[in-house]
Formats: sequence, C-alpha cells, structure tokens
Amino acid sequence: MANRSTGILLNDTGDIAIDVRRDSNGLITGGLVIGDVTNQNQRTILTSEKGEIKPSLLLGVGIASFLDDDEPSLLLREVRVNLRDDGQTVNLCGFNPEGKLVIIGGYD
Repeated sequence: MANRSTGILLNDTGDIAIDVRRDSNGLITGGLVIGDVTNQNQRTILTSEKGEIKPSLLLGVGIASFLDDDEPSLLLREVRVNLRDDGQTVNLCGFNPEGKLVIIGGYD
C-alpha cells in the first residue's frame, strides 16, 4: 500500500512546488518537489467547502463558515470527521490557549 503522507508539495500560494534540476547537458531531470503532504492536506480540507475537492465531494470543513460561531464543538467535530474520512488518525483536535487550532495526527 502506498504511503499517503508522501506526495507532490504545494508552495505558499497553493501552486505546485517546482525545483527544476538539470543534468550536465542542460536537460531537465526533475522538478516536482516531493515530501510529506500531511499538513497541506489538512489545510486543504479545513479551508475547502464540501464539493470543492472533486475526488471526494463530501470532504471539506469550510472553516470560514464557523468564524462567527460561539461554540467550537461543532467545528472540532467536523474537523475530526473529515480528517478521518481522508484516512488520517486524529489523536488531538482542539484550541491552544492562544486560540490557535491544533491538530495532532496524520496518516499511519
């Protein structure tokens, strides 16, 4: 079974990260940046609304829609459910004292 935590990385603007490598003749031998995609997948799932992730139309938290909520329990449940639906293990999902969302977990 393939390791789901390894894949093509995105840059800070959400575009595919490219690092062109050339051989001694100037021919391109590589370019896509490969690495651990767990954090970028979590970020994509958190910020996407349902229906925006085409391979999994029911996947997506739509965190922006929770901004005015006073009770975070529904948001935290939605985060846990969606990450698990993506195949991730969620060991902890909550807010730290500064109010930052903390997720501990990932692909096994």
